Amino acid sequence: MRREVKAGIAGLLFGAVVAGCGVAPEQEAQVGVEDMTAEASASTEAGLDAPRGYPTPVAVARYGPAVAYGGGKYFAVWTDVRTGGIYGTRVKPDGTVLDEEGIRINIGDETGVRPAIAFNGKYFFVVWESRDGVDGVRVKPDGTVVGPVFRAIQTGESFGPVRVACSPKICLVTYTIFGDFPVIYFTRVTKDGVVLATADRTLSASPNSAYDASSTWNNSKKTFLVVWSDEHGEGPEDADIYGNRVKEDGTILDGNGFPISTAEGAQSTPDVEWTGKSYQVVWSDDRNGTPDIYGARVNSKGTVKDPAGIPISTAAGAQTVPRIAHHNDKSLVVWDDTRDGPHSVWGARWDEEGDVWDGSGFPISYDELPEQYLPDVAYGADRFFTAYAAQFIYDPAEPHYILGTRVTHQAQVKDVPPLTLTR
Repeated sequence: MRREVKAGIAGLLFGAVVAGCGVAPEQEAQVGVEDMTAEASASTEAGLDAPRGYPTPVAVARYGPAVAYGGGKYFAVWTDVRTGGIYGTRVKPDGTVLDEEGIRINIGDETGVRPAIAFNGKYFFVVWESRDGVDGVRVKPDGTVVGPVFRAIQTGESFGPVRVACSPKICLVTYTIFGDFPVIYFTRVTKDGVVLATADRTLSASPNSAYDASSTWNNSKKTFLVVWSDEHGEGPEDADIYGNRVKEDGTILDGNGFPISTAEGAQSTPDVEWTGKSYQVVWSDDRNGTPDIYGARVNSKGTVKDPAGIPISTAAGAQTVPRIAHHNDKSLVVWDDTRDGPHSVWGARWDEEGDVWDGSGFPISYDELPEQYLPDVAYGADRFFTAYAAQFIYDPAEPHYILGTRVTHQAQVKDVPPLTLTR
């Protein structure tokens, strides 16, 4: 039974919030203690109080988190109401939250939104949308931000989501350029944060409308796979899932892309992971009338093994915005689920042979707050780690909390109540 959220909790005393910056010597800009913005204070006055039993965390996040693992730590990042707009915190494998007040990651002058994160073996690369393009920065596993901020693309026509995947040498940043029609583009960035020029950076066909790109790195073939939702002139109600492979040197292998799912209805918000044997692609699919979670395996040559799709969750309500992480022979797929009415986070294990281990899924989020949504997931240190947004009234654009929990290979949720990543 969903716990009743205690009403009328005393308003939070924000005071000054310290931003744990740790800017490396390469960046000359000084980043000090930041006060909460008037907007965050207004959210408190509006009643966004701490849930029962929580040590007065601050609802400072927006649009949900992104998470990666590297250097022995999980790293969750999010859009924040504080100066710079991009903050994050690291979590140890034992569940210790290391940066309770958050690390200010965007040390530049322009406010950023909707970050993505990946690890290249040495640095976390965090990228985000800005007013004039797509920006990013490197962060060491100890939380040190290595400046300066790099600009992946200078344009006023980009929109999210921005995503990133990394090899040890190159990070591939993907985004949508609006123009006359939305088109998927990419930019390569070296391990040193140098943006490389690429002659042809277009992955999808025009005049199709393409969006929601995601990518992963295949180390054995030295190739990235980028997947996205593509309307092909049919409209959003008939969008399909497409993919394209990109070599480390920027060579595009599949022209304007190849179809992964062309089922009836709309397929949207895909994510992708390389397992060592194949790519596993997941997406939200409304072929049955309401959104469900489907997936398909794609081999390293771009051949789709499951053209009809594999149902991962077809529960009641809507299952949307899936994310996937892999280890050994199984992946954990997580998603936003409304089978019980409010939004909550569910998951299911999916193996390399295509078998789904958990029927229509198992619950991951804890019900202290009525709405939990927009999860992301990463694997490391023998655990999956899921971070997600949580608030009293569902509105991703308004300040909310970022919570997180570890999940074992046996589908055991380790952190009940969840870890609070925003203070």
